[in-house]
Amino acid sequence: TAGEVFVFPRGLVHFQQNRGHGPAAVIAAFNSQLQGTQAIAATLFAAAPPVPSDVLAKAFRVDVPQVDAIKAKFK
Repeated sequence: TAGEVFVFPRGLVHFQQNRGHGPAAVIAAFNSQLQGTQAIAATLFAAAPPVPSDVLAKAFRVDVPQVDAIKAKFK
């Protein structure tokens, strides 16, 4: 809703989705000009504790067996 604020700690993989019915405006800021990098595939598919497959399936708009096949490649 209007006025919401989100803080993502450095290195935390995240995404946002506009669940409203109109356009949304976002202001992003970093605490450093060198925000760093994150290996997204390993962070998501080989996480410990694991990210639930149904969550990843919804985020990437694929089915759970596809997510499980990707996770198997990181074991």
